Amino acid sequence: MLRRLLWLLLLLAGEAAAGAVLSAELRGGPAREVSPAFLSLTIDANLAADPRFIPVLGSPKLRTLARGLSPGFLRFGGTRTDFLIFNPEKDSTLEESNFGEPQADQGICGVRSIPTAVEELLLSQWPIQEKILLKEQYWKKYKNTTITKSTVDILYSFAKCSKLHLIFGLNALLRKGGLQWDSSNAQLLLDYCASQHYNMSWELGNEPNSFRKKSGIYIDGSQLGQDFIHLYHLLRSYSSYKNSKLYGPDVGQPRKNTQKLLRSFLKSGGKVIDSVTWHHYYVNGRSATREDFLSPEVLETFITAVNDVLQIVDGTVPGKKVWLGETSSAYGGGAPRLSNTYVAGFMWLDKLGLSARMGIDVVMRQVFYGAGTYHLVDANFEPLPDYWLSLLYKKLVGTKVLKVGLKGADPKKLRVYLHCTNDHNPMYKEGDVTLFLLNLYNVTKHVQLPHNLSNKHIDEYLLLPHGEQHILSRSVQLNGHVLRMVDNKTLPALTKKPLPPGSALGLPAFSYGFYVIKNAKAIACI
Repeated sequence: MLRRLLWLLLLLAGEAAAGAVLSAELRGGPAREVSPAFLSLTIDANLAADPRFIPVLGSPKLRTLARGLSPGFLRFGGTRTDFLIFNPEKDSTLEESNFGEPQADQGICGVRSIPTAVEELLLSQWPIQEKILLKEQYWKKYKNTTITKSTVDILYSFAKCSKLHLIFGLNALLRKGGLQWDSSNAQLLLDYCASQHYNMSWELGNEPNSFRKKSGIYIDGSQLGQDFIHLYHLLRSYSSYKNSKLYGPDVGQPRKNTQKLLRSFLKSGGKVIDSVTWHHYYVNGRSATREDFLSPEVLETFITAVNDVLQIVDGTVPGKKVWLGETSSAYGGGAPRLSNTYVAGFMWLDKLGLSARMGIDVVMRQVFYGAGTYHLVDANFEPLPDYWLSLLYKKLVGTKVLKVGLKGADPKKLRVYLHCTNDHNPMYKEGDVTLFLLNLYNVTKHVQLPHNLSNKHIDEYLLLPHGEQHILSRSVQLNGHVLRMVDNKTLPALTKKPLPPGSALGLPAFSYGFYVIKNAKAIACI
């Protein structure tokens, strides 16, 4: 018995010490190239379900956090998109009025901050509103809400001053006789946005595959395609929007009926959209477990979903770019005590790696700030682990994807991705590459660089959980330093840890990190 136990201990020690070896293709061109706005954000339209809460977007802290993730798109969309009515004559809410007008000579970003008293009041009332929204989502019973010019102004100001490009989702459930889209309300909104010279892009509707569940209205893909053509021509009638972008149809998970809807939509109206958008979540937030978040098999299901969508697009509108128009870990607002913790980073970082590798051009993270637990920033404006992970990704990972392989470990449990380093990062130069790794083993894994990189200096950015909750912590440390904002207008320094040439990369059990390999001289990155 003792001998067997000793043998098992030796086996485990051997597994922990055994190194995996990378292979990297650095001589050829990039395997893929994605948009500079690859990692983008969403604000769910349910934030406007009660427009009193829209002024929270005037928080200087929230804007600082959003600006850290620029450049990118900011999609204002979600289920509530199809229940918002724009009324230019309606008075603003008291909270919207208190938000303030632009200060003289400062333009739209001269809007004064939301008054502290108003911010504190809204934050104290938000938990009640959040419960209402999540209950509404659970029962799929929605009421129309009226938004005003101030709602649009605050939203646009937040996007522009955060250096993000706003994509506004229009209500697709407004129908003439139950069939054709009624564009009269969209025209009111377009009239106002054009009068303000707002530079923005557009969508129409959210998850049309579930319209019947939400509203009792069924719209097939062919009709939706005709509605998009109608919107396309409407946009061309405005000098401000004749060249604006149109994205859609924002279908949900590519199950059988949704695939059918997407295919018929693209055949009917695919020619007028600039990118095809679809949504993906791994699991149901109400039943998801810690094990789901650490499961290689769950992560691999994303590959099947991507292939299903790409096959439909290639068969109908070949060459059209494909975007993940809304995505996160778990649907239904996220998985409590999971989607807002360190463990959620495995799903998020792997999705970014796979999306770029497979040819998804933009990935929009649901949600930057808002109801549920899958947000990047919590209800008190505190950044969560996935925020810091996104910030590191933005700073270190470039748009060009390189081929990388792994020997000596299961590639489903030790997941590796390689890109050119972000060429806007002043610390690095052309030819540098960024490797990011996820260790789903329950032991430390060591990774050896290939011979052609063994003499290169490496900067390590290892993200680990901070505190007694371990991987269920809502706080993270980078190379041993806990990440916190310096103040409301200052993000912390992302401090590297230099590793000497020839070092093996040591990734603790259930962890992830980035490694910038300097002077790699990758041809694709020069």
